Amino acid sequence: MLSHHPLPHWLRQILRWGFILSLIGVMALAYALSQGLADPPRAGRLQWQSDFRSDAARWEFRAPAGSTLVPTAGGLLATFSAPEQLALGLTADPGGDFTLETGGTQIEGETGAAYGVVFGWQDETHYSAVLINSNGYAEAYRQAGAEKQVWFAWGQWPHILALPESNRVRIDVRGGRVTARVNDELLVENATTVEAIRGRVGIVARSLGAGKISFSWMRLWASK
Repeated sequence: MLSHHPLPHWLRQILRWGFILSLIGVMALAYALSQGLADPPRAGRLQWQSDFRSDAARWEFRAPAGSTLVPTAGGLLATFSAPEQLALGLTADPGGDFTLETGGTQIEGETGAAYGVVFGWQDETHYSAVLINSNGYAEAYRQAGAEKQVWFAWGQWPHILALPESNRVRIDVRGGRVTARVNDELLVENATTVEAIRGRVGIVARSLGAGKISFSWMRLWASK
């Protein structure tokens, strides 16, 4: 016949503290992962971050007639009324190597409006961009005057989250190479020219028709 003896006090204490320490470890790891522990390394220290609601001073916002791009309580809101409208939020060239990342989503209208990051901005015909939409499409390119240099042709890509989820678009510029990621997954890596990466940086949104896109934040890490 089996007899049951209570565990010694010292053993119960070891088990109790072991469980508590394991729980603390799991919580600490989850927090570290949420703060980017497992993300690919960024190009230097965090220089600034904007949630657009209270930190719009560094930005120049551009939107064509019939559209708007304005900071709101929920983030930076692009509102469109027709197809192929292009809205931009631009800030200074960071110089040197940098990482630029933003989070955004379409919140209204026919699904398919594009949003992402712009960099190497010199003017309307000289800039680089990485764009996605909530239908799972992405593209990366350099507009060099009349020529469009395609790094990733507009097409489906599996790591984009569908509505209503937000997506993160990121570029890393190191030397003469540009690496584009969406939700930390590699989209494309490309060797390019100084002209393609030197210039103002920021967000870009392109309409499919009437609709709205919201950017919740943008962050910049740089080596300088």
